[in-house]
Amino acid sequence: MASTLTVSQLNRYLASSVKQDIKLKNIAVKGEISNLKAGYRSGHIYFTVKDSEASLRAVMFCSNVERLKFMPRDGMEILALGSVEYYERDGNLQIICTDLAPVGEGAVRAAVEETKRRLEKMGVFKEENKKKLPESPRRIGVITSMSGAVKHDILNVIKRRFPAANVVFSPASVQGAQAEEEICRAISNADKAGCDVLILARGGGSSEDLMTFNSEKVTMAVFNCKTPMISAVGHETDTTLSDYAADMRAPTPSAAAELAVPQTEGISRTVMTYERAISNAFGRVIAEYERYADMQIDRLYAATPMTIVSGYEERVSEYRVRMKRAAAAYVKRGEQKLSLEYSRLDALDPLAVLGRGYAIVTDSEGKTIKPETAQVGGTIGVKTKDMEMSARILTVSAD
Repeated sequence: MASTLTVSQLNRYLASSVKQDIKLKNIAVKGEISNLKAGYRSGHIYFTVKDSEASLRAVMFCSNVERLKFMPRDGMEILALGSVEYYERDGNLQIICTDLAPVGEGAVRAAVEETKRRLEKMGVFKEENKKKLPESPRRIGVITSMSGAVKHDILNVIKRRFPAANVVFSPASVQGAQAEEEICRAISNADKAGCDVLILARGGGSSEDLMTFNSEKVTMAVFNCKTPMISAVGHETDTTLSDYAADMRAPTPSAAAELAVPQTEGISRTVMTYERAISNAFGRVIAEYERYADMQIDRLYAATPMTIVSGYEERVSEYRVRMKRAAAAYVKRGEQKLSLEYSRLDALDPLAVLGRGYAIVTDSEGKTIKPETAQVGGTIGVKTKDMEMSARILTVSAD
């Protein structure tokens, strides 16, 4: 007949057997974290390590938790390092973890989070460190790859909204082994090029493709840049450490271009507003001086002896001179301000570019010619500042 054991006797035997088995000491168990809980007062963490077929309870005490370089969370694949013990009172088998190490993609995410926490302590992402973007930039630097659609998207938006702006490209690879060094160098070059604002951009991609923009070196290059910078990396749902460090983040490269420049129509409305304000102010000043002059004339007619009348006439004459001088000075200041605004508007005139030696090339219908519509043998018109001429296309080549 089999021997009869109490529950406590059996559990004591199992606990002793597990404790004496050296194969269960200092082992590494690979699996996914689930049911993660943290002790509010103790600081210990409790969780389950599982794979597709089994699960094992685990605990890590606070002294070991404090040494972790990442924050464990449900769904993360890890290596749990420690020893297996059998808890005699409750009959539970569990691994007492001395260390945790993320595996695969989890390791990458953990490394990014650790970098983010370290840079946050340094103040890299603080709002008070961010620079204000200029309202009307004349020179815009773009750090991106010269291949792909990003370059053309940014150019199209800027030329449509604010054609007076000059766009300068600082090329760099946006992924690959050399990308980190090239991006840092491109940011440095653009920062020294006298630009008013910079755009750091690349198109969408996988999380691995965007890892260059999560590197500490690139993030610090963005933070240390003296020129205001807009970051537009990946799609709208992608966020990198470089986005956090930039002065402003845009969801797409095209949106970054829109943030960088104003619309020409807005400047025209501002000029019109100034013009109306100057006209109204001038009218009020003239009306005020006219009322004052009328009041003085009425007082002169009301006064009797002639000496008093004569004295008032002299004062009226003096007031008229002062009034004319003040009105003329006010008008001159208004004209100077209006002239300045007209000058700004003239600078945005596309035809003003012809005065700097450029020309406008049109097709036979008078439309600005495009590379895809140019054909050998076709007739084109060329307009410069001083003349207009026509020509025939002999060859067509693309840059």
